[in-house]
Amino acid sequence: MKNWFVRLKLSRQLALVSCLFLLIPMLLLWYTILREQHSSAILSRVREAQGRCAQAQTQVQRVAELCNMSTQVYLNTPALIEHLSLLKQGQEPEAAQLLAFYRTTIASLEKITLSNPDLYQIRVYAEAEDISEMVPILYSRQRMESLPWAAGTPDSGSWQMDFDDRLFAGSPVTPHVMSLVTVITAPAQGRLGMLEVAVRMDQVLPELFEADAGGWTVLVDGDGALLAGEAPVSGAELAELSCVEDGAQYTLSGEKVLVTRIPLRELDCFYLQVTSLSGIYHTFRLQFVYLLAVFLTAFGGMIWAVSVLTRRILRGFYGTFDGLRAFAEGDVNARVETGGQGEVADFAREAGGLLDQIRQLMRDNLERETQVQRSELRALQNQINAHFIYNVLEAIKMMAEIDEEYEIADAVTTLGKLLRYSMKLEGGSVLLEQELEYVRNYVTLMNLRYDYEIRLELDIPPELTDQEIPKISLQPIVENAVVHGAAMVAADSVITLSGEVDQEGGRFTIRIADQGAGMDEGVLERLRRQISGEEPARSSSGNGIGLKNVHDRIRMSFGEEYGLHISSRPERGTTVLVTLPYHRESG
Repeated sequence: MKNWFVRLKLSRQLALVSCLFLLIPMLLLWYTILREQHSSAILSRVREAQGRCAQAQTQVQRVAELCNMSTQVYLNTPALIEHLSLLKQGQEPEAAQLLAFYRTTIASLEKITLSNPDLYQIRVYAEAEDISEMVPILYSRQRMESLPWAAGTPDSGSWQMDFDDRLFAGSPVTPHVMSLVTVITAPAQGRLGMLEVAVRMDQVLPELFEADAGGWTVLVDGDGALLAGEAPVSGAELAELSCVEDGAQYTLSGEKVLVTRIPLRELDCFYLQVTSLSGIYHTFRLQFVYLLAVFLTAFGGMIWAVSVLTRRILRGFYGTFDGLRAFAEGDVNARVETGGQGEVADFAREAGGLLDQIRQLMRDNLERETQVQRSELRALQNQINAHFIYNVLEAIKMMAEIDEEYEIADAVTTLGKLLRYSMKLEGGSVLLEQELEYVRNYVTLMNLRYDYEIRLELDIPPELTDQEIPKISLQPIVENAVVHGAAMVAADSVITLSGEVDQEGGRFTIRIADQGAGMDEGVLERLRRQISGEEPARSSSGNGIGLKNVHDRIRMSFGEEYGLHISSRPERGTTVLVTLPYHRESG
């Protein structure tokens, strides 16, 4: 990807980067908005499901309270209890008594059912078998045994869930009935019968039996076993769903669902509602795909538009680039179009100026090479002239020896060595030992000039003799010591050269001291300023130019921390310290 991007033209790179910086934040913003809408939709679905659960809980509480109140009314009806007691004793009332009981007690109890539309039936099942049944309230024990819940001898006060009412053979079956069953007892006789207060579950909790593609609802006990409703899952899955936290999302058979669970304490069970979230997730995916398609379309269109505009803007840049490429390929006369205004035009003008400067540098370099060749030719000529001078000096030396003028012969020999050292073409650095030999020859010739003797004393450690120093760097200092030191006192004097090595600092120092007239503080400070470049050196002073030249050469060769340091006192002489880098493996 990186290599592909680098190979693109600059206009396309700029277009791609610009569009990415613009569209990616927009895509993230739109995606965030979609996520918020998705979350809001799920939250709305959660609140809706919780609302249905709360409504169902309220409905169950109301119906359960109604059933309990109806139960208490029946249990607190003395005529009903007395009639059941007589039936259990086997005493069948006479017809007139039965008619009176029906018109008074049974009729009043029936009104409870008729006045409450939430009640399906209220039935009393006597313990006696052959009795006169009074529909729809009083029935025999055999009639009760035809109901599904009677087989297990239910506990008093228990709820019997979701069964089909088949009280009379051949009559229509009433499905989804729920009953509150209570045992009717008397202190002396014990169990007198059973009281059933029944309601229609499809009226109290209709969502248990409604087909809904968006989810399903069931009643489960504390262990997750199904009590009412239809669950399109296995028992193990239903038990697992019953343990999921209320309002949580759960993956059921690869599908995201919302699990809502609320306890129905009156029925001793849980109301479990599973709502499918596939529609919300499907809508979110469709919206995201649509957003991505819009983004890619907009991205491609913006890249094309920005690329076209960028190429128009960078047209001058590409022209400049073509000119530079032609120049780099060898066309030294290549030109850059420098017309127009703006930053690209400014860049073109700068590039054109740069090409002109390069062409001028090439011409200057060619001229410089020509001058170097000429200088080498002149140096060769000077070398020829130097050989001529050496030959002449050798002839003068031989003539002096023939005339037994040995002092003159030695002077000529020394002069020849001096000239040969200074006129060598090679190198800017020499060994300290070679420089000291040059200084000796110079002092020897100076002693021919004066009536007094200048004596040179050397105290150089052996490890310094093979150290490299700039050529002719000590002789100008010794010359200053002769001209401005010994010559000023016009008497025999000593010039001392000593050396000292600083192993830890990686440097060594050559100390050159004379016994001349010295300098006062003002002259010394001016000389120091001339050497450091703070004040121009004047040739009339006789020493500033030479010392500055040596100081500058040392610093340019080795660094700012090296160079000359001068100290002097009137009538006490002058001392120059030359600091140079020390190389342990030199030579």
